[in-house]
Amino acid sequence: MKVLLMSDYKQYMQEKLRLDGFVAQGFKIAGVKEDLSGTWLELEHPGGEAAQLHLTTANARKYFATLLIEQK
Repeated sequence: MKVLLMSDYKQYMQEKLRLDGFVAQGFKIAGVKEDLSGTWLELEHPGGEAAQLHLTTANARKYFATLLIEQK
């Protein structure tokens, strides 16, 4: 049985695109929780909607930190 694993780059791009999608809709990073499985972002929209996003790649975590700095 052959198991296909997603490359780190592809996984990073998927996470980045999901985060960019939220940002494009006006969501802001409201909270960050780190654990052994990655980073959980709490996202809030000015209209009151909330969402969570789980980032598992190191590059996606660096990318969100850049967005967080820009947001402030």
